[in-house]
Amino acid sequence: MKSPAQNHFPQVIIENGHKWLYNPVLKKRFRDRPEERVRLGWLEYLLHQTGVKKSRIGFENPVKLPQAKNDLRADIIIYNEAMKPSILVECKAENVRLNASAAEQAARYNQALGADFLVLTNGVEDLWFQCGEGGTNPVSSQFDYDENFKADKKTDYWKKRGFLKSTENPILSEFTTDLLNNFWKNKIVGSRRYLAFQGSIDGLPMSHYYKIAEINEQTKLAITVAGSRSSGQYLIAIRNEDGVATGMISVDLEMILSKENPAVTVYIEGDTVERGADMESLFLDKSKKGYLKKLPESLLNFFD
Repeated sequence: MKSPAQNHFPQVIIENGHKWLYNPVLKKRFRDRPEERVRLGWLEYLLHQTGVKKSRIGFENPVKLPQAKNDLRADIIIYNEAMKPSILVECKAENVRLNASAAEQAARYNQALGADFLVLTNGVEDLWFQCGEGGTNPVSSQFDYDENFKADKKTDYWKKRGFLKSTENPILSEFTTDLLNNFWKNKIVGSRRYLAFQGSIDGLPMSHYYKIAEINEQTKLAITVAGSRSSGQYLIAIRNEDGVATGMISVDLEMILSKENPAVTVYIEGDTVERGADMESLFLDKSKKGYLKKLPESLLNFFD
């Protein structure tokens, strides 16, 4: 089944251009690694969409297995009211395909835990199993939740996740919050994917969650909105042609709103070009019906 965790993002801390992932239950930071992003995305799902209490969530609990030299660690354990293991969640990286081998590994962990249910997830897909004397059998999710949950998030939500900068400009905060809610709810723009990059913009790491818009068979556009406490507020688009990144643009949203120019920077073929943009005619004019549907093509025009 499609993972409801796709509607949630882990909290981050950005310091000196470096991104850390933050666990709000353990109140600790962790390295920005694929499996950690999946685990913390699932944690956000548990806290915001299922009502599971923080006190009933365990992380990396030691698991002793027969004939194993060292203790293994379970990604997430959800305990029942009697504090007995109820659900074991095993997290894989987003690009790892869930298969029988991964399920068998999680089932071995559960031999020592004795949880009633087992979840195998890569943040895109969830596989649920019920464990008992008859073995491990596939079942549907044991949580009551809205499969199409896409509730609007508040400004503080986006700030804590690296999408929105901390600012005293209420117009920028309101505009960007509304943009983010519509952008991530809109299926037309593309599918969600985390992309890792070495570079940064104004101290803001480019490694982030993007939506991938397929322009045609050869051309794709990765689009995101990002900001942090010490950076600007940007809309970023990366053009990919036949699997190769061929250019990037950054749109300074703060300059757009204040009608300053140049607000758009184009990076292509080793050159940097700054361009102005009129707020009334730019793709960010939300008064235009279907502006998000037109967003990828509008962004692509800046490469011409």
